[in-house]
Amino acid sequence: MDADAQPRSGRAPPGASMSGAAENARMLAALLGVEEEEATERLQRRVLITADDGPAAGWAAEIATMLERTVLLTNDPAQADVELLVGGAAARASAPAVYAAIDAECAVVSRAPVGPLGAEPPLPLFAMICACGAAAAVLNAVVDDARLPPTPDPLDVRLADLALPALRGLAPIDLSGAVLVGAGAVAHGFLKALRHLPVQGRLDVVDPKNVGSGNINRCLYLSDGDVGDPKATALVEHAASDFHYLELAPEILEFKDYVAKRPKVPLAIVTIDSRRARRQLQKYVPGKVLDASTTDVRGVVVHSHIQPTAGACLACIYQHIPDEAARERSIADGLGVSLAEVKQGFIDVAVAEKICQAYPSLDPGTLVGKAFDTLFRELCGEQVLRTPEGRQVLTPFAFVSALAGALLAVELVRQATGRAETNYWQVDPWRAPLTRMRRKRSKIPDCEFCSRPEADTVVRHLWG
Repeated sequence: MDADAQPRSGRAPPGASMSGAAENARMLAALLGVEEEEATERLQRRVLITADDGPAAGWAAEIATMLERTVLLTNDPAQADVELLVGGAAARASAPAVYAAIDAECAVVSRAPVGPLGAEPPLPLFAMICACGAAAAVLNAVVDDARLPPTPDPLDVRLADLALPALRGLAPIDLSGAVLVGAGAVAHGFLKALRHLPVQGRLDVVDPKNVGSGNINRCLYLSDGDVGDPKATALVEHAASDFHYLELAPEILEFKDYVAKRPKVPLAIVTIDSRRARRQLQKYVPGKVLDASTTDVRGVVVHSHIQPTAGACLACIYQHIPDEAARERSIADGLGVSLAEVKQGFIDVAVAEKICQAYPSLDPGTLVGKAFDTLFRELCGEQVLRTPEGRQVLTPFAFVSALAGALLAVELVRQATGRAETNYWQVDPWRAPLTRMRRKRSKIPDCEFCSRPEADTVVRHLWG
């Protein structure tokens, strides 16, 4: 079985725009300390995926989904720069090989041949998580540079380390009343994982932004045809067919406006990419929170809590840090606006006119309602501007965001089954998730939410 379509040469991966491919190259260039041209060349090296029939073929397709938005895939052994051999398949190319195998309990990815594992196939959610690790290992083989975050050899991912309850026979999880906050890359990974769980009810998807060309390289449900459409609508339209008993409903507005219509939010599943926005979200006091975030390509953080909580809230986890202020100042300087205006989050009519004075080629009408960081990233992607420090705003590879979303689904199951005894999990996306990295984070004394005297009163009024 060949998990691929036709060979590609010098083009963006399937479903990815040239802008998205350029974002991948900029991220790699920053990691390696090389020019973008060299990073682009490395990401245009081709991967051939060869798999045995049966469960290995399905897992190979999952890995291909993670890889195809970052590197080029080929079905021609003569073009292969790296071959991924899944499930004991025989090599078809003379290129360097990466070997991968999976069963119900573990997955192994190595540069050396992997011996046979058990015969029982993996649960689909576990297979997706392991596909993210396999993509990391293959990318390391493709780039072939010690400056890239390393994957261990062998990479050994074990189901036991996810601390999941038994999924077979799991009671349906009713998401009625829940809201998915954000429709970006982590949200896509979450829904790709959620389709493997018995969910029902209705899940609102809240996001005020439109799809940009730079979103395509990491949002698993999107393609070039979605650029310009509302992100919430595009995600719901593409993901809806994956769910038989769960209704997905797009809400094209900010979370504060959503809460104005519906003051009590029983469950907020948070995937937005701003520390400030997460702190702001906490003041609306959702009853339960599931949250996942990425730190460029180096880390994934998963947080959860149920109110009232003695542990950390979103504002505790994402407290204000100096780097955050520096980024906001860079955005303000780069766009020619004030820091106070950037802190508003979204561009209004007056600010759009001001930005267009600095960038006459832009249309004020297309800027209104757009997030400052989104516009800044787009202009960086087009190399129209750089931050004063010469650093660009960079986005993760697809497998990193997908892993964050998948681990968010893991936490949903743990919360739904009463096993959420920890509230913080830090994971290296280039290594196996480890249960020993789970922590119980406490409140911070100067939290802008928890430290307010009225916070406890509000929590108990809403949630008892």
